[in-house]
Amino acid sequence: MRYSILLKSFILITSFSNICLAQLPKSDFTILNCVPIKGDFLFAAQTELTNFQYLEFLSSVEKTKGKEYVKQMTPDSTVWNMPMGNNQKYVEYYFRHPAYRNHPVVGITKLQALEYCKWLEETLNKLENNNPKSCVQKLIVRLPTDEEWQNAAKAGDVNALFPWEGSEMRRTDNKFKGATQANYIRDTESFTNPQGNPNNSYDIIAPVESYWPNKYRIYNMSGNVAEMLQEEGRTRGGSWASRAPYLEINGKDEFQGFTKPSAKIGFRYFIEIVDFKDIKQTTPFELSAKIIEDYLISQNENLFIGKYEVSNEFYNLFLTEKWNEKYSPNNELWLNKIEYSNQYFNDYNTLSEYKNHPVVNISKEDALAFCSWLTKKYESFEDRKYKGMVFNLPTELEWKFAAKGNLNLSPFPWGGENTTLPNGEYLCNYNPVEDRWIIDIDSSVLISGLSKQEIQLAGMRDGFLISCPVDSYNPNSIGLYNICGNVAEMILDKNLTKGGSWGSFPKELKIEASEEFTEPSPYVGFRIFGVIK
Repeated sequence: MRYSILLKSFILITSFSNICLAQLPKSDFTILNCVPIKGDFLFAAQTELTNFQYLEFLSSVEKTKGKEYVKQMTPDSTVWNMPMGNNQKYVEYYFRHPAYRNHPVVGITKLQALEYCKWLEETLNKLENNNPKSCVQKLIVRLPTDEEWQNAAKAGDVNALFPWEGSEMRRTDNKFKGATQANYIRDTESFTNPQGNPNNSYDIIAPVESYWPNKYRIYNMSGNVAEMLQEEGRTRGGSWASRAPYLEINGKDEFQGFTKPSAKIGFRYFIEIVDFKDIKQTTPFELSAKIIEDYLISQNENLFIGKYEVSNEFYNLFLTEKWNEKYSPNNELWLNKIEYSNQYFNDYNTLSEYKNHPVVNISKEDALAFCSWLTKKYESFEDRKYKGMVFNLPTELEWKFAAKGNLNLSPFPWGGENTTLPNGEYLCNYNPVEDRWIIDIDSSVLISGLSKQEIQLAGMRDGFLISCPVDSYNPNSIGLYNICGNVAEMILDKNLTKGGSWGSFPKELKIEASEEFTEPSPYVGFRIFGVIK
């Protein structure tokens, strides 16, 4: 697993610390400015953006873009001119006075929020590119989608009503019994008379680390200021002037359709890591006759089968020695195939984390060129064990022969009728969608109304969202790994693939099943077969 990235605040800039999440106690995360909310690539700021952080932005861009740009980016303080008591001090002091430095910035447009994100993105990318110890190559700073915001607010509890446990607006535990859980309005008097506000004595907006964080250690996901989303004119969470129903995670958006700055709307940035560096020391892959021979299983005197699907590392050696750009994987095919696909577009074929994953996004021509190269490469070794070895893709008959092994009557390479063991352990990498979604157990037809994301996320139930290392799971009866599942494997004599992939349903994993193959895909790879002629 790659090193995970967390954001840590200090006075002038925000910098990364390279930390492996699996080795950190959870209590340590509270000192950090961002926390992971999905894998090791999507992070949420622990707090709403503060006046101080926005002033930091204005100070920086004044040097590069001038005073006119700063004027365009400055918050509109007149948003505080509203029918309530004692508002003039907010007009004059809220944005710049040190007393409010840790309060959320308000009075800004969505464009201004996006400009801040763009500036922070450029700043952090420069820092990481100049840091040899950082594993971040490229990141994106942005507003969250509605779904991402809700996931961060729920903190792992899909049924959560609020960012805190339960449905009460006040705490019920003995230590803090009666304290409000968030900054919101309870009655008209609280709105017209800030000094009478019952919310722990905060006048209007509270500092960003007020109240209690949720289980992801994120503060004020509900209340304080409504937070902008990627979706146009949308916010979530409600504000200091909102009633309780608007604070519900999935509650009605009180400010839906907003276009102008407001004293009730701010934002929280999210960070997505889209490209990682390799900071691990890896041993270069060098090919020899023995390595090739150990890679093969002898099924008879003339037929040899690759134990594994061809990996990125193996294929990259071919690209290095026989460089031809047309043989390179088309990684653009990852884009929009699954959520957060930028990381696979950038890293799947190059990062050491994926070196033992099967090569994908190549054509049949590419696979055949690899086989031709390997044939000549093996012939060049004087100490080779076999003479006249020719590598190729398998015919459909050869592939089925290899997949069945010694289990001629089984529909799957591992025997039996199921894709899991009685204890629930998965036998290969596929998409184990929930049984309640499948109309016919021997079909790929699912009930209507399922989103693409729901179906993709179901694929993680076996432990892998996409492909897995080529030596995962148990081999079949003759020692072949992932002959079904992981990636569908190309066939020589037909425009088909066999075995199904990480995105396939159980029916497509069966030895007798086939899928049409017309173009490169993240779901398709290949396995070499060797014949002595």
